[in-house]
Amino acid sequence: MNYKYFIAKRYLFTKKDSKFVSFITYIAIAGVALGVAVLIIAVSILGGFEQEIRDKVAGLVSHIQIHSFKPEGVANYEDAIKIVKDNVPETRGISAYVQREGVIRYKENVEGIVLKGVIPESDLSTARFKIIDGEFNLKPIDTIFSRIVVGDKLADKMNLKVGNKVVIFGLHGIPSPLNPPQIKQFIISGIYETGLRDYDDIVVYTDLKTGQKLFNFGMYVSGIEMNVEDVNKVEDTVNKLKTLLGYPFYPRSLFKLYKGLFTWVELQKAPTPVILGLIIIVATFNIIGTLLMLVLEKTRSIGILKALGASNNDVMKIFVFDGIIIGVIGIVIGNVLGLGMSLIELKYRFFSLPEFYYMKSVPILIVPEYIVLISLITLALVFLATIIPSFLASKFDPVKSLRFN
Repeated sequence: MNYKYFIAKRYLFTKKDSKFVSFITYIAIAGVALGVAVLIIAVSILGGFEQEIRDKVAGLVSHIQIHSFKPEGVANYEDAIKIVKDNVPETRGISAYVQREGVIRYKENVEGIVLKGVIPESDLSTARFKIIDGEFNLKPIDTIFSRIVVGDKLADKMNLKVGNKVVIFGLHGIPSPLNPPQIKQFIISGIYETGLRDYDDIVVYTDLKTGQKLFNFGMYVSGIEMNVEDVNKVEDTVNKLKTLLGYPFYPRSLFKLYKGLFTWVELQKAPTPVILGLIIIVATFNIIGTLLMLVLEKTRSIGILKALGASNNDVMKIFVFDGIIIGVIGIVIGNVLGLGMSLIELKYRFFSLPEFYYMKSVPILIVPEYIVLISLITLALVFLATIIPSFLASKFDPVKSLRFN
């Protein structure tokens, strides 16, 4: 064993005479561990928030929406879909839809909604996988009744159940005697829950043909929605679609459609690691204080080492080893605490959130790269913190050190 490492370990964890130094050492280790654990938990929660919101929004609005500059909507959408499929290999799914505001009535209850007509076979929304009652069946029953799927928040508000008959008014501008709304009867076939209150409260699904008739779209659609293989590269695909489709098509990514929501997430992510990282910086100052006290405690020992032939560089390495030992132990404990608490919350969901956070429980996303980066940065800070005390210890005069009491 390297004698410098052996002496460094004895200095920190000796059971004789230096109980106070050992206690301060444990405090320094706890400070590093706490800083690392808190930062790992914070980064995991922030990453979970971003992924959860992105996945939920992407599931409801798709990665890309292709609209038209023309007010009547998108014409010849089947030809446009074929062009995209043939020329954009990263396409994971593509479908046309009709979407417009309407009013739903059940008995005496009336609410404003957004009715979305989709092609059930190619629909990209995740509502079909979030059914909590009934089924995702949008096939029309007959010429009078069609089927709809509603969100759980709307169902609770209007006391709707699967099988209830409702009436939906399709609006075209401001209703008037000269501009009456279209009226259609529906039967509720299913109730979904995504966890996004803003959608579960207003978005209602039906089939594309019914939506076209209700809103007088004819053969037009509101737009085309598509998903890609890698949502992080969605802007590259948007630029490709602009060149490929040309006028009057206007593609936009979910990050542009919901810029305010994703900007809010980014604002939360940006300052939090910096603020919490200050905990680690404070912990490194604790290491400086610990090493300085250790140097005072071991002044006579330093004099003996130098008298026996230890160089300034050897003495400096001893105290650098002391600081690194404190840092490594703290980092390991911090990783265990941070990862352990994150995994426990991920499995058992102890903490619930208000509905305006778009999710019911605290989301967790563990990214190994971030954990390694936090550990390496902490280790680098610990190393820098050891330089000043180690340098001071190396400059002690051996004669004066031996006389020190």
